[in-house]
Parts: sequence; C-alpha cells; structure tokens
Amino acid sequence: KPSSTIPVLVSEAKTRKLFIDVLLKEAGWDNLIEGRDLEYEVSGMPKSTNPTGIGYVDYVLWGKDGKPLAVIEAKSTLKDPATGKQQAILYADCLEVKFKRRPVIFYSNGFETYLWDDAFYPPRRVQGFYTQDELELLLQRRTQRKDLRGFTPNPNIAGWYYQKEAIQHLAENFCTEKNGKLRGTNREALLVMATGSGKTRTAAAIVEMLAKSNWVKRVLFLADRNALVTQAKRAFNEHLH
Repeated sequence: KPSSTIPVLVSEAKTRKLFIDVLLKEAGWDNLIEGRDLEYEVSGMPKSTNPTGIGYVDYVLWGKDGKPLAVIEAKSTLKDPATGKQQAILYADCLEVKFKRRPVIFYSNGFETYLWDDAFYPPRRVQGFYTQDELELLLQRRTQRKDLRGFTPNPNIAGWYYQKEAIQHLAENFCTEKNGKLRGTNREALLVMATGSGKTRTAAAIVEMLAKSNWVKRVLFLADRNALVTQAKRAFNEHLH
C-alpha cells in the first residue's frame, strides 16, 4: 500500500546529515573532512554578504589534481533549494579565482537536487550527486566538445536530404554560441519520421555526430520490439566503427 506520509521538514543541519550526506556516500563521497570537504573557507565574498569577505562552503568535492570539481549549497527541507543558487555562485566565483577552474554547482534541500554547470548548461534537476570520475568527465567536456552545428553527417549512413536536415535541426536544438563560446541549450529532442524514411540510419548518424563531437560516451537505444532492436544493432554495427 502506497505511503501518504508527508516528508518531515527538518533543519539544514539535519538535512545534511539525514539526506545530503547519504546521497554523497552513494556517489562515493564519504569520510568528508571538516574544513576541507565541509565548511571550506573561501575569501573574496562580497562585502554586502560578509564584511570580512570570508565565506564557508557547505561542501566542496575535490578532484584527483587537488582542485575543486563541485560546490554544494545545502538548504533545509523547509526551503526551496533554489534559494541557495546565488550563494553557490558566489562560492564558485571564489574557488575559481583561487584555483583557476570553475567548479560545477549543486544546490539541494535533500529531496530536490539541482546540477548547474554554469560554464555550459542551464540548471537541471538530478537524482543525486555525481561521482568523482563523472565530475572529472563533465569538466573535461567543457573544452573537448565540438560544435554540433558544424558536423557533416556521413552520407553513406544518412545521405537523403531530409535525413541531413533532421540531423542539422537536432544539432541546432542542442547548442548555440554565447559571447563567442559554445553553450548547451536543450537536452531533449524528438524526431518524427515516416515508415521507410530511414529512422535507424538517421539515429546511427546522430550517434556518430554526438560521439565524434565528444558529447556522449555511451548511448542507450530503446525499441518496443526485440526484432527492432536486433535490426538496429545490425545497422549500427554495419555503419559505426
């Protein structure tokens, strides 16, 4: 029988202990050290926030190179996690000045967690925190991604004009340019194609574009019948190497 119990609203300290610390542990972030991983001191905060210019980041997740990968701003379950967004930006600014690398931003109230790589993507809700390897890859992709809009699909895979046009529109849906820098926009797209128009070939060409442009590492292909998956697997093996 489904539970109708309303989640208990707790303080920020209890939110961190009961929810955020647990989510971090699931992602491999355990044995967090006070003063380094927790309540990390930063300087350079706006005087309007603190006359001393000193601030304390709730959580800092560090990379193998000793530089910050992410900051986490925790809020009580009583509050909307977005109330910590501006504070997290200020902490990221301070860390970027000190370490010459901008960390990814998380803000969470224990029940809702948002990821914001503000050097590339808008904020989005996620199910939990990233592992160290996942964060490392996320930061690497900031500079390794290529502009999808300049990619030329392989005509041997998807050579019909409408296939190439569909791929081009998808590329334009995924990214744009802002202040001379590549930026991600949407993370979803829907192509509707008629039977016999080459959906599988178009999908294969899209996967090739995303992989060669360093946007994806692995791709999950779903279909509503096993026969379609088998057919697609043969096509992908034939055209993608």
